Amino acid sequence: MASERRRILVVEDSPMMCRMYRLVLGAGNDLLFAANGAEGLDLAAQEPELDLLIVDINMPQMDGLEFVRRLRGELRSPLPVLVSSTESAEEDRAAAREAGATGFLPKPWTPPQLVEAVRGLVEGGG
Repeated sequence: MASERRRILVVEDSPMMCRMYRLVLGAGNDLLFAANGAEGLDLAAQEPELDLLIVDINMPQMDGLEFVRRLRGELRSPLPVLVSSTESAEEDRAAAREAGATGFLPKPWTPPQLVEAVRGLVEGGG
């Protein structure tokens, strides 16, 4: 990552995936974690200094697509949103775009793929 620290909200219910995000992005960024879309929406509303959101699709309480729709609708947030999911067929990617996601990264990803996706979104490359 670039030398500038980013504040990233990761909305992910898998503890193993949260550890992976922490391992790959944690050294140069401030990471916040939410275990589902409802918790993520609350955090996104409370945290004014976020630079990026990374969201899984399949989660309890509120899935990632509903999270993105409500982030764009209720919170009117323009923040870049990277959806990362094992659900990566073209219809899943299209559904993510339609919900308002800025980017899509299929799981499993490699650390360089994640770093590049994050860099592209926070630096405006989308």
